[in-house]
Amino acid sequence: MPILAHRTWALRRALRASHGLLLAGAFAAALLAGVFSRVGGDALPLQAALGLGWVLLFASRAIWRARLPAGHAEAGRLELELGLWALLGAYAIVQRFGGPMGALHPLTYAVLACVVALGRRPAAPVFVACALALELASYAVAEGGIARGPLAAHIGFVALFGAMSFALTRAEIARIRLGARQRLARERARAARETRMFRLVAGASGPPASDERRHGASVDEVHHTLYRLLHVLRQALALDTALVLMRDDQGLLRIVELATDRDDVAEGPFRPGEGAVGAVLRNGTTRLEHVRPGYTGLCYYRGPTNVCSFVGVPLEEGGQVVGVLCADRHVDTPFAPGEVDTLALCAEHFIHVLQNERVFLQLERSKQEQSILYGASQALGAALTKSDAIDAALDAARQIAAYDFAAITTYDGTSRKHAVGRAVGEDAARFEGLVFRDNASLTAMAVKNRHYLPYRGDFDPDQQTLFTRRANVRDMASMLVLPLVVREDALGTLILAARRRHAFGDRVRPTLQVLANQLAVSLANAAAVERLEQLATTDGLTGCLNKRTFLEELERKIRAAERFGRQLSLIVTDIDHFKRVNDTYGHAVGDVVIRELGKILREIKRETDLVARFGGEEFCVLCEETDTAGAVQLAERVRERLGATVFQTDAGPLTVEASLGVAAFPDHARTGAALFEAADKALYDAKHRGRNQVRAA
Repeated sequence: MPILAHRTWALRRALRASHGLLLAGAFAAALLAGVFSRVGGDALPLQAALGLGWVLLFASRAIWRARLPAGHAEAGRLELELGLWALLGAYAIVQRFGGPMGALHPLTYAVLACVVALGRRPAAPVFVACALALELASYAVAEGGIARGPLAAHIGFVALFGAMSFALTRAEIARIRLGARQRLARERARAARETRMFRLVAGASGPPASDERRHGASVDEVHHTLYRLLHVLRQALALDTALVLMRDDQGLLRIVELATDRDDVAEGPFRPGEGAVGAVLRNGTTRLEHVRPGYTGLCYYRGPTNVCSFVGVPLEEGGQVVGVLCADRHVDTPFAPGEVDTLALCAEHFIHVLQNERVFLQLERSKQEQSILYGASQALGAALTKSDAIDAALDAARQIAAYDFAAITTYDGTSRKHAVGRAVGEDAARFEGLVFRDNASLTAMAVKNRHYLPYRGDFDPDQQTLFTRRANVRDMASMLVLPLVVREDALGTLILAARRRHAFGDRVRPTLQVLANQLAVSLANAAAVERLEQLATTDGLTGCLNKRTFLEELERKIRAAERFGRQLSLIVTDIDHFKRVNDTYGHAVGDVVIRELGKILREIKRETDLVARFGGEEFCVLCEETDTAGAVQLAERVRERLGATVFQTDAGPLTVEASLGVAAFPDHARTGAALFEAADKALYDAKHRGRNQVRAA
């Protein structure tokens, strides 16, 4: 019943979604039947009803589509229905008023061109195919057969109009998109240039993508403040033009902002040594009075000008001239000393605006970096595993300075080997798991010197090596290798690389160093937690599971075996006359023997088996999917292997033997305690029967 209900619901949903197309098919059938070609009083009511139905359906679909948000799943289907209904309506009109040879037949070409142009790309072939089918149907209805001459021409026109509309529309869309991309690129280049002109970027550091919006907002704020300042100056001092010129990266002068009603202002850029502006750059504040008509010394005007008075005030910052504030009048009224002083104060105010904006931007950057570090500190503090700590650090590093490649390496001071534990980005699979010895690479030297490398963050793969000569990154212009140090012990490195130059400059490097220090502490804590977990679950002498953990696992395996009907076997082993070994050769040798037995058991067992030291010289092996015979065979291999092992001691060679007991679930016991008791009894049976043997329960 649920399946039937689900299928019924799915069918009803499909019918609701496609009823518009089904009605369009019914309307097309009416066209094919020639309903609109009939003349007379009997045909008129049916034609009027179909026409009214067409209007209602088309209007409802249009309103429905207009109310849907962009990207809605139903939008494509509704647009397809609207296009088909538009074509059906056009062919209905043509059929009613003269047929395919009538004066209104070109209407079909116009409607086809519109629906192809306005529809989505996949719908264009559907509209053309529909128009071709309706064209054939209109000829069949009008003449009772197909006239090849006019029909071929009309079909050709349908295909031509559809193809031309599609091609021209796509070409126009491509042109608009290209123009938009070019305008965006120019605007971004202008914003980046003015960001550097206003020195809103510290040094030459490449800001992360998130800084671009912040820089744009700062540039806009400078423009708004400067425009208001220039506008007030122009009104107060009766100026023709007030503008500010500043040097760009190439040393050329560019108009930053202006207030004027004149239309002959040049766009620039301008050479700094030209005319009156050049005099301001060389000599400081410059005034021109009673300028002759046709003067060409003002570079920011195109050609000769009628300016009669001019004042240029240098914009000075840090003892350097970074730009010029220019003011001029076409009225022959010289600038008074007080007006010149006003212009000088405005120039100082503009420099203060720039400095304040830099301070504000730096505070915003610091706030964001502190927020990122705070989030990273929380994530790193909560991380109990090395993997979680590395994930948190790499995510935070990407927010601070976007990278194209990153890696975490570990260092073993005893073996003097480095290992790439994690790599992300380009060619990550090539480096992950790489192990190499101390060498002259950036990674090894950063660990050795406890200092970040390279010094300025620039990377040249032909001159520098990240890991080894064979394993070196390519196509990266910036590199930062940060040592992970805890209490003077180097744990490894945090490596970041980017294609863009100066990606890890002075602005972001200190923050990344703080992050690296936090990561080092987190990794050390994770290693400590891992060691504690290991100590809590394993035997310190042999590395096998301890008694408590083994008993927990035994009960869990018993429950699983009972649930799924599987067999389970337990082997208990004990070294024969072990007290004699300790008394004769010493406890140190006894420990060696115990470790060797643990090693033998781990090597012989299968991957799914569990080995535990139960106490003293007693060990247990839990074998899944193993019956009594299989466990006895495994126990014999252990006994033979241990008996063949010779231990070299100060008192001479030593060999030991072991007795082993085997019990199986559910043959011998149905609980963990009972299973261990059965295996233990089998062990003592082996000892009573002469030792150095395997006995089953």
